[in-house]
Amino acid sequence: MKEMLKITLSLVAIFIAAGLIMGVTYKYTSPVRFIAEKKEKEEALKAMAPDATDPINPAGNWTSSHGKPYEYYLATSNGKPVAYISSTAGKGYSSYIAMLVSLDTDLKIKDVKILHHGETPGLGDQVEDQGFLGQFKGKALSQIVLLKTETKENIQAISGATISSRAVTNGVKDAVQTLVDKYGSGVKMAAQGVAK
Repeated sequence: MKEMLKITLSLVAIFIAAGLIMGVTYKYTSPVRFIAEKKEKEEALKAMAPDATDPINPAGNWTSSHGKPYEYYLATSNGKPVAYISSTAGKGYSSYIAMLVSLDTDLKIKDVKILHHGETPGLGDQVEDQGFLGQFKGKALSQIVLLKTETKENIQAISGATISSRAVTNGVKDAVQTLVDKYGSGVKMAAQGVAK
């Protein structure tokens, strides 16, 4: 009985010590991680709208079809819009693929950047390749359709990674739809004002 009590107390002491070590480590690394993630996000946003001279701050929030919350941004230069940006994600084969999507002032895709994912190396991770992501540039909302056949008008899926390709395409489409809903009427009004 005494032996059992000794083992139990030893295990309790080890668990308490491990908990304290983890707590102290978290206390000191959490702020560093927060600052690093904030800086990484700011750099990614700046890369999505390099011609923006004003700070890029969140303009609002939206919820995706899979129920996750995201932010959208208005990138400006001297107060004039130069790009619309949204964070988004799509459910891939083994992870959510987080990304940023930027649109130009004509609401066509300017850039798509994958932020992080856990897709299969050698297959699903090909969604990061410029050969795949480059297909989105210049596309309007109606053109964001994934096809398994060769196409220039729409988006061609990566052979062997259709689920990952679909995840990116759906995430991009959700983000573009949100930005078009938010900024589309303003763009149309501005275009009508120029035509007068």
